[in-house]
Amino acid sequence: MTFNTPTADFKCLWAKSNPRHPLWKHMLDAAAVSLAFSPPFIGSGWKPEATAFLVGLHDVGKADSCFQHQIPDFSLELAGVGYKPTNDARCRHERISARFIKKKLVSDGLDDFTADAIARTVVAHHGYWNETARDVDSQYEEAQHNLCRMLQRTLLVETFPKEAVSDLSAFGMRLAGHLVLSDWIASNEEFFCDARLKDIDDPEEYFARAKVLAAEWIDRLGLRRDADTGRASNIVETPRPVQQILLEKDIPPCLVIIEAPMGEGKTEAAWILAEKWREKGYYGMYMALPTMATSDSLHARYKDDYLAKLNREKDVKLVHGMSWLRDEKEPKTLPQTGEPGDDQPFAAAWFRPTRRAMLAAHGVGTVDQAMLAGMNVKFGFLRLAGLADRVLVIDEVHAYDAYMSAIIVRLLQWCACLKIPVVLLSATLSARQRAEMIGAYGATGDDPGPNASYPLVTVVEPDKEVWTFSADASSNRTLKIETYAGLLGDAKKTAAKAIELVKDGGCCCVILNTVKQAQAVYRGLKKLPVSEKLLFHSRFSASDREEITKKVLDLFGKGHWEGERDKRRFVPPNRPKKYILVATQVVEQSLDVDFDHMISELAPIDLILQRSGRIKRHSRDEKGNLIDGPDRRGEPILHVLAPGTEGGKPAKIDAKRTVYEEYPLLRTLEILDGKKQVDLPEEFRPLIEAVYGKSSSTCTSDDLEGTRLAWKGFQLDLAAQAGQFLLCEPMADEFDPVGVDEVGDDSDDGNGWRARTRLGLEDVFVIPVDPEELPSLMKGDVGRDKVKELYQCSVKIPPHYWPPRTNDKKGKPVLMNTGRLRGAWLLPVKKEDCGWSWSGVKEGKSPSYTIRYDRTVGVTHGGDK
Repeated sequence: MTFNTPTADFKCLWAKSNPRHPLWKHMLDAAAVSLAFSPPFIGSGWKPEATAFLVGLHDVGKADSCFQHQIPDFSLELAGVGYKPTNDARCRHERISARFIKKKLVSDGLDDFTADAIARTVVAHHGYWNETARDVDSQYEEAQHNLCRMLQRTLLVETFPKEAVSDLSAFGMRLAGHLVLSDWIASNEEFFCDARLKDIDDPEEYFARAKVLAAEWIDRLGLRRDADTGRASNIVETPRPVQQILLEKDIPPCLVIIEAPMGEGKTEAAWILAEKWREKGYYGMYMALPTMATSDSLHARYKDDYLAKLNREKDVKLVHGMSWLRDEKEPKTLPQTGEPGDDQPFAAAWFRPTRRAMLAAHGVGTVDQAMLAGMNVKFGFLRLAGLADRVLVIDEVHAYDAYMSAIIVRLLQWCACLKIPVVLLSATLSARQRAEMIGAYGATGDDPGPNASYPLVTVVEPDKEVWTFSADASSNRTLKIETYAGLLGDAKKTAAKAIELVKDGGCCCVILNTVKQAQAVYRGLKKLPVSEKLLFHSRFSASDREEITKKVLDLFGKGHWEGERDKRRFVPPNRPKKYILVATQVVEQSLDVDFDHMISELAPIDLILQRSGRIKRHSRDEKGNLIDGPDRRGEPILHVLAPGTEGGKPAKIDAKRTVYEEYPLLRTLEILDGKKQVDLPEEFRPLIEAVYGKSSSTCTSDDLEGTRLAWKGFQLDLAAQAGQFLLCEPMADEFDPVGVDEVGDDSDDGNGWRARTRLGLEDVFVIPVDPEELPSLMKGDVGRDKVKELYQCSVKIPPHYWPPRTNDKKGKPVLMNTGRLRGAWLLPVKKEDCGWSWSGVKEGKSPSYTIRYDRTVGVTHGGDK
C-alpha cells in the first residue's frame, strides 16, 4: 500500500474541548494505550498494531460539522481553514465513525460479517448500539480519510487479515471492551495534558512518547497482568482430598464445579486450578462472593494467603468492593468522553477499584459485579472483556435464587463463548442447579444426576462429554439438631436461649433471617456487657461494616498472615472466653469463622447445613485454643428456631418474618421433624434433593403439595423476569449481543436500576450529610477525596416509605444525577452522639417517624411497622 501525504489542516479538528486537544492526537493516544495493554486475543491473525489501528479510528466520526461546530469559540477558526458548518442533521459521532470504518475495511478486502462486527463495537463505545448514520460533507470526508492515512502510516498497518473470524461474538465482545478502556484512559486530562506530549506536531514523535506514557498508566491503574509461571503446589502445604485430585489431574481450562463440605478448602482448590491454568495463558482471577461482607473477608485471605505466599503482592494491586475509599489511583479529574450530555462519571467509575476489579489481573468482589457481564447494561461488555484470559470463581453458587441463577446461566454461556474458565464452588448444590450450569457452558451428554457421589468434581467442556472425579471428605461428623417450636420470631426468648448456652463460657452465634429481628434479639442481650456481644448485619455504614467484619474475623477466625516476604508473620486470633454474636446471613457464607454454639432461625435446608458449617469448624481444645488433630469440644449442636403448631400442624409462617419462600421452609421443617442428628457428609446430597429434587414432589399433605406447585411456578416466573434484562445468547456467525434493546440500562450502580442483579425491593443507597453542606454538594462538583469521605458514612436504608416525606424543606433528601455522587441520595440529618437521625412523616398529617443510625445497632426505620 502506498500512503499519500495528508494535508495539514485536519490537525485543526478537535476531540476534547476543555482543555482543547486535537483529534489526531487523541486517535494516537488511544492507539498507544491499546498497544500498552496485553492485546486481546481476538484471533484470525489480528496483530496488536492492527487492533490499535481500529481503536485509534474509533473517534474519526468527530471529523463532522455537527461535532466540530458545537462550540462557538472554535467555530470561526475552523471555518477559516476550510471546515465550514453545514446543515447536516445531528448524528452522534460514534455512528459516523462506525459507518466510515465499515466502508474502509470492506474496501480493503475484509469480509462483510467481520467488518460489521467491528463497526458494531465502535458504535457501542459510548454505551449505545443504534447504528443509524448519515454521510458527511466532502471536506469532512476528506479529513476522515487523511486522519485514517495518518494513523495507518504511524502504526505501519498496511493490510488486514483476510481469514474469516470463526466466532464473531467472541471477537466483537473482546474488541469492544478493549476499545472502550483504551479510549477512557486516553481521555483523561492528566494523560493528554502530560508535559511530555506538549508542542509536538510530528505524528510519529508524538506516538512514540504517548506509548511510554500509556505503559505508565497501565501500571499505575493496576491493569498489567503478569505472566509468571504457575505454582499450584505452593498453595497448600498438606492438600486435602479434593485439592489433591486437582493437583494430580490434567484438567483443561473450562467450567469446573467443585462440590464439597464446608471447611474442605474449596477456595484453595480454585486457586490451584488458576495456578495450573497460567500455563495455558490465563493470568489472574476474579473471585465472586455472595455479599460485601464475604468479599471483604476474602480480600485479606486472597492477598495474604495466596498472592503474598507466591510473592506476587508487589506485582498486582488487589482491588475490590468499597476499597476505592482507600485508593489513590482514581484520576482526580473526570475523563472527557462522549458528547455534551453524556455522563462522564460513567467512565470515571471504571477507574475505581469496584470496576478495576473486573479489569485487573486479580479482583475480589460481589457476584453482582460478575452477573452484570451477562446483562444488557451500559458498558456491561467491558466486564466480559475484563474477565477474558483469567479465571472466574463463583463461590456459594447454590445460594442464588431462580432470578439470579438465570443471569448466571447467561453469563456462563458468554464465558464459554469467550473461553473464560469458570470454577463454581458449593457445599449444597442441587442436581437441578448443576445440570443448568453444565448446559449453559455447552457440554453434551448427561449430567451426573441426583445420586452422584459427594464430594464431587465435575469438568465441563463445550461440545464434549461431562466427566467427573469423586473425592473423599477429609473428616466426618455428626451434627445434632435441636428444634424449638414457637421460638421463631420471639426475640426475647431467643436472646435468653443464647445467654443460657454461654453461661459457662464459649462463643455463640445467633443467625436471624432479617436485620430487624437481629436488632431485636441484640436488644434482648441488654444485661450482657458490650465486651461480650456484637451485632453484625448489612445495614451499617461502609466504615463501620468494615470495622465489624475485621472484628468478627479477629474474634472467631483462626488468625491471619500479614506483612511481605521475610517480614511475614502470623497474627493469632483474639478469641474471647465468652461471647454472643448476633448476625444475619452475612456470617453464613464464605467467612472462615468458628463458634462453640449456634442458634439459627428456620431456613431452607441448604442454608441450614451451610450455617452448621460454622459450628466447631476449626480444631480446638476445651478452652477454645487452636490445636492440631481432632476437635475436643464435643459434637456440634444446631439449635433451630421453628414456628409453633396449630392443630398438630406447623403454624403458618409469617412472610414478614422471613426472606425465604414458604415451600422450602415447610419442606425443611418436615424433614427436620423428629430428626435428632445428621451424618455429614453422607447426608448432604439426600437432604438437598429431598427439598429441591424430584423426590421433593412426593409431599405428605395436599397443603404442602399446593405450596410446592406455587413455589415451582414462582421459580419459572423469576427466571422469566430475569430474561428481559439479559444479553442475547452468543452467536458464532454474528455479533449482536443486545438485539432490539439498543440502549439497555443506563446505569449499573446507585439507585433506580432497571436491570437488577437481585429481584425484590432494593435497599436505597443513602449518604447522610450536614444540612448546611447540602447546597454545595448539590452542585455536583465534588472532588475525589470528599467523595471518599462521604462514602465512608454511606448506608443502605430499607425502601419502605422512600423517598421519605418531610414538612421541613431543609430536610428533603436529594437524588444526585450527575458527578461522582451520581445515584446517591443525600439525606440532611441531625448529628447525635452515636450516629444521626432524620424525622419525617409517612403521608399528609400522619404521625412522624424517625430514621436513625446508631453505630451499635445500625440503621433503624421508625416508619417500618
